[in-house]
Amino acid sequence: MGEMDSLSLDIVVPLYNDEEVVELLCETVLDTIGDKFESVRLILVDDGSKDGTNRIASKISEENKEVELIRLAGNFGQHRAISAGLKFTSSSLVAVMDSDLQDRPEDIIQLIQKMHEDDNPMAIARRKKRPASFFKRLSSRAFALTSNFLVPFKVDPNLGAFRVMDQGIVSELNQVNETTGTPFSLLYSMGVPFSVVDLERSPRVAGSTGYTLRKSFRLASDRIMTYSIKPIRLAIMLGIISGLFSLGVAAYTIINYGIQDKVAPGWTSITFLTSFFGGMNLLFMGILGEYIGRIYLESRGVPRYIIRSSTIELPEITDE
Repeated sequence: MGEMDSLSLDIVVPLYNDEEVVELLCETVLDTIGDKFESVRLILVDDGSKDGTNRIASKISEENKEVELIRLAGNFGQHRAISAGLKFTSSSLVAVMDSDLQDRPEDIIQLIQKMHEDDNPMAIARRKKRPASFFKRLSSRAFALTSNFLVPFKVDPNLGAFRVMDQGIVSELNQVNETTGTPFSLLYSMGVPFSVVDLERSPRVAGSTGYTLRKSFRLASDRIMTYSIKPIRLAIMLGIISGLFSLGVAAYTIINYGIQDKVAPGWTSITFLTSFFGGMNLLFMGILGEYIGRIYLESRGVPRYIIRSSTIELPEITDE
């Protein structure tokens, strides 16, 4: 452990309605790895919890100098809460983990060792086994396959938020002010090299997952619409194919019914084709509108999150 003794570690943990687990979380993390580093600091980010999470976390922070609390003004989502926490980090190493203790604090050491062994700036945990329902696994897999097809970088669906990064990468990440997108997708899009460690996940201590189908869809759409224009290119290709198909139908109708002076039957087929191409037009307009909307949000400079209170000051940014 001699190598770890000279390192400082910040651990960013987003919280949302975690009153049942936040005290155990802090105790477990500090008792497990608190003495393994030169310094360990827990940075809790309350993402607009509606229960007693903030009250309990505030008390823990007041009684323990190794625990800091950032309270957001509302529920901005897990990835934005993580972005907020990363802004306040200053240690040589930064870890991100979930609050439910499915990510074991002692595994942070494995991630650091693998990161140093491979000489990479980041190491990510890959779940060996995912304790989730069949529908949850199926939907997650579908979203992962879709986003991997549409974005220029591939992400293993078994990679989660649990990771360790060096401060250099975090500092670069903090300088990018994106209204849309997620911090981890940004790292993947930048081509940051990383190591992977296969780890078992512990059972959830309390509560249930905050990732609903709607939130999973939102995460996938953020990744696709922010980091790829492939949907627009696919829309163009489908538009060309549809146009050629329409010309073929028109030529067939003229040859078989116009020249032979027959009445073209088939109101059903006409109605179907009209509805189909009308629906396709609306879909493509929606895709285009989504991109335009994101450009509009970026141009307005709308903040990704609003901090209501914090027990920690932002670190000074030094020019190298």
